[in-house]
Amino acid sequence: MIGHFDFQPGDGTRYDIVTTKDPYGGVLVIWPNNSTWRYHQGTRLQFLHGQYNEYTQKAIFNYLEALQ
Repeated sequence: MIGHFDFQPGDGTRYDIVTTKDPYGGVLVIWPNNSTWRYHQGTRLQFLHGQYNEYTQKAIFNYLEALQ
């Protein structure tokens, strides 16, 4: 699930994220100019830095889970 993804969860927000392997475990999720996260499949999406938003966290986590 490494790559570039562009999606809309249905609430009018558009996400354009890039994912790559994280050397510290999981997958590094980058939403350019907004926030960076660490995704652990089936478990959580951990906020690392940028602008935290709980709706963003849920939308990205749910999208990545659906890719599995």
